[in-house]
Amino acid sequence: MKEKELKIGDIAHLTGLSEQDVRTLIQTYDNLFTYRTIGRARLFPQKAAKIVGELAELSGRGLTPDEIAEEIRSGRDRAPGEGPAEKIDRTAVSLPPEVVIELGMIRDTLARQERRIVRLTGELEQERELRVEETLRLQKIVDGLQERIAAQQEQLVLVAKWVDYFDHQMDEVTRPVLERLRGTGTRKDRSGR
Repeated sequence: MKEKELKIGDIAHLTGLSEQDVRTLIQTYDNLFTYRTIGRARLFPQKAAKIVGELAELSGRGLTPDEIAEEIRSGRDRAPGEGPAEKIDRTAVSLPPEVVIELGMIRDTLARQERRIVRLTGELEQERELRVEETLRLQKIVDGLQERIAAQQEQLVLVAKWVDYFDHQMDEVTRPVLERLRGTGTRKDRSGR
């Protein structure tokens, strides 16, 4: 049975990456891939999805492109300390090879997506903590500004009282002398003096 060939969109779907990311990885590490072309479409063997997934994972580790290519070529197992699988009784019907490969790719894709979810969850938690800190800092600034506004309003009330007092005094000073004297004379007459 012939192995199913994959287009770039299929590889993107299996790996959980965008088509553009898959194209970039394939162009960057072109010598790691075999493919055939039909018109403008490239058809890759199923192992290309696994290679793309490994490239994406290794790219996140901060390795140089040469180091990444060497890791892929060497074919070292990057799975952390898996022990040997238990022996299985082979009385069941065996699955076709493409199904087994697809299950492996699905498992790898799932593991990669779970790691990505954990990483994104951590980043989201850090962002939330930063927002909480920023909110507290801004609240302190707002509280400080409100205190300053209240103090300035108290000063403005005091200044307004002084302005009213001086306006009244200026009105008294600028009133004609005779009018002021009459005002003081009538006040004395009313008091009985």
